[in-house]
Amino acid sequence: MFNLRLRQAETAFAEGRLNEAARLVEQQGVRDHREGQLLLTRIVDAFVDRGREHLETGRLDEARADCGEAKKLAGEQSSIAELAGEIASSKQDIQKKAVRKQQVAAEVGQEIARGELDLGEKLLAKFEADGATVDSVAGRINDQIAVGRERVEAATERARREVEAGHARESVAAILELQKLSPSHPELVNLIDQVTSPVVSQLWFEVEAARLDRVESLIDSVRPLIDFDPELTEVCRAIDSATEVNSLLEAARFNDAYLQLRKLAPLLGNVTWLSEVADKAKQAADLAVEIQSSPLSLISGSGSKALPNKPVFRIQNLSDSPLPVPASNLQSAALPQRLILQIDGVGSALLLRQPEVSIGASGRTRSCDIALTGFPDGGSVTIERTSGRYQLTAANTEDVAVNDRSCQKKSLADKDSVRIGKRCRFKFRRPSADVPSAVLELTGAKLSRPDIRSVVLFDETLVVGSGQSSHLMARNLEQPLILFVRDGVFYVRSGLPNRTQRFTRDGAPQGAQPLMLDTPVEVGGTRVTILSADV
Repeated sequence: MFNLRLRQAETAFAEGRLNEAARLVEQQGVRDHREGQLLLTRIVDAFVDRGREHLETGRLDEARADCGEAKKLAGEQSSIAELAGEIASSKQDIQKKAVRKQQVAAEVGQEIARGELDLGEKLLAKFEADGATVDSVAGRINDQIAVGRERVEAATERARREVEAGHARESVAAILELQKLSPSHPELVNLIDQVTSPVVSQLWFEVEAARLDRVESLIDSVRPLIDFDPELTEVCRAIDSATEVNSLLEAARFNDAYLQLRKLAPLLGNVTWLSEVADKAKQAADLAVEIQSSPLSLISGSGSKALPNKPVFRIQNLSDSPLPVPASNLQSAALPQRLILQIDGVGSALLLRQPEVSIGASGRTRSCDIALTGFPDGGSVTIERTSGRYQLTAANTEDVAVNDRSCQKKSLADKDSVRIGKRCRFKFRRPSADVPSAVLELTGAKLSRPDIRSVVLFDETLVVGSGQSSHLMARNLEQPLILFVRDGVFYVRSGLPNRTQRFTRDGAPQGAQPLMLDTPVEVGGTRVTILSADV
């Protein structure tokens, strides 16, 4: 019986029936015999060899099955363990390729959705050139690219046809459709130029001819293309500035209108009528000053009951255009040099408006603008703002250092660290080169009010927000708060102003609210209060 089973196992092995040979050699008596052991070894080697063949041809399931049979017969042999490791590595490679295939398909799909058909084809070709395939995904993507290309070609043909026919509004619609389908289409720039160039030329002609009543309809015909054409953007900006000047003239703010006209002149090429308007605005401003200084101004108390009890202050916004002041807001009270700004969720800050501030030690009497605890006795430091630049000067204090370098006079730059004495420290911040206001962040010193840790050297504009250009940081604000002053009126608005600033009937800027002393104002869901300072 033993010889019969052994011979059956040998026959099965010789005919390549490894699984049958393995079951026969494992039977009682066969495995324990020396010849059975030799046959068992040959069967295990055959399983390993066949498993490796399956692995090389990509049949992982068959390779894993042969490896399992070999391990069942011989246990953890080195050749079996090596084959198992190769199978595991191959499985990981296949999984990585599958993930990469999905990623490539997603990337190509995104480029196709953006209209970048050529880039989508290049991504797909590169992936296939690396020795990978995307199976049915490739066919689907190629179909999408073909459909997208047909849509782009149809949109391009329509845009060409409308532009050649001279249909302005239809051309704009066709160009916008093409831009949406293929943002980097090589013909876009030329098509846009063919539509906007005649309009730009006509706009300049109407401006020089003093026919500004005709420009609005011209701009409307190509308004969606303004952001795509620098020349059109320039002429629109000039016309917007002219609109703002007209608002100033209607509000009888002749001096502001004259200053704005001087800025407008280079944009409009110093046209003749503009110079005449500027001269008349200057004359009107001079006459207004003469009228205001007439003997009638010596009358005391006239009209005082009609004025509000609390002064209204105003801050300049980030644009160069002046904002008209409503007649109801005109005040005789001067804007204080020292203010406290309180913003919910941000805290309090001391605002100093004068161009030169002094820093000294706190005491019973305040002889300096910023009185700090920890400041050396008998010393004093001044910071002066000139043309948007800040210079620190130390007097009677030898222990002054900027960025750990001793000095007595130093021009301050953004993020400079200033140390005075052993304990008084603050950081100088000028977050925006376009806004001259700066901030002193107190670290090793404090004011008499411990809730105030920032001193703003205020010059016309202040930004509160989460961006790097903010003077006061507020992480919870979705839109920055802009505080700006001009002509003695303080305003606050949520979000950056646009270049087409409009005004209400009473002359107030839309979207901006005036700040009255000691009166909270709700702006963009945040409460803002301005107070007189006594710190």
